[in-house]
Amino acid sequence: MKASIPLLVIAGPTATGKSALAVALAERLGGEILSADSMQVYKYMDIGTAKVEGPLRARVPHHLLDLVEPNEDFSLAQYKEAADGVIGEIWERRRLPIMVGGTGLYIKAVLENYPLAQLPYDPACRARLNREWDQGGREQMVLRLAEADPQAALTARDRRRIIRALEVYELTGRSQSEIQEQAKEDSPYCPAVFALTLPRPLLYERIDARAESMVIQGLIGEYTGLIEGGYSPRAKAMQGLGYYHAGMHLAGCWTLPEMVANLQRDTRRYAKRQLSWFRGMAVTWIDNSCPEESLERVFFTVAGKLPAISE
Repeated sequence: MKASIPLLVIAGPTATGKSALAVALAERLGGEILSADSMQVYKYMDIGTAKVEGPLRARVPHHLLDLVEPNEDFSLAQYKEAADGVIGEIWERRRLPIMVGGTGLYIKAVLENYPLAQLPYDPACRARLNREWDQGGREQMVLRLAEADPQAALTARDRRRIIRALEVYELTGRSQSEIQEQAKEDSPYCPAVFALTLPRPLLYERIDARAESMVIQGLIGEYTGLIEGGYSPRAKAMQGLGYYHAGMHLAGCWTLPEMVANLQRDTRRYAKRQLSWFRGMAVTWIDNSCPEESLERVFFTVAGKLPAISE
């Protein structure tokens, strides 16, 4: 399939200014925004997820926010299906799709056209492979994978990925790598991918300020409202950054200053993981210390790389 749909991606760690830049680009390029954030899909969770605020959201259409209840699971497959649909609809309107967020797996799944429907799961097969691992050890499983999927054998380092690649081969008769490469070639997108960053001291300063701002805006009250609404504190969404911390404070485990300090620390750690993830992707890095300069740089790069958006 020939890549035909232009797709602008603004990625990067939390607190780097992705949302504001994306809105400015959408206004200038005639675009609409779809979120690539695994927490912003949940309804009623606005403060702790740093969801795009009303004034920004009103300026440009935003998609893939508030999709499911906080007690529901939301899978990668669900996200990709929803994102592919929204991107197609935006492009049918001759608007530029702009994917914005910090959940690298969501972004990669769309960009690389993850063939999730072609990679089946079978709990019985997986359990058997794990038993064989326990009985024969890692080395014999890696040798089996080298025969079935040489490329995966070079990149799959941990037990879960090795077992997964063997599972796909046994269930389909094809290597996981072959299936993924074919799907990538069939991607309908022509992407331009940028990742924002900031000097580390400035990034941490903004993360710390955001954590304090969340508390001032009512994070604890938002968490309490969710509990009173019947959502379990053990739900996956309720274990996210901010909500877990509010729960620990309300349970008496942390004072309010301790809660804020732990939220700041854990968000900084999360930002480090995001940076590591995006370093493993083909992105153009932009220091967003000066948003006006970032806007001009992305605009002129995109205008030349994806001429279809200006037709």
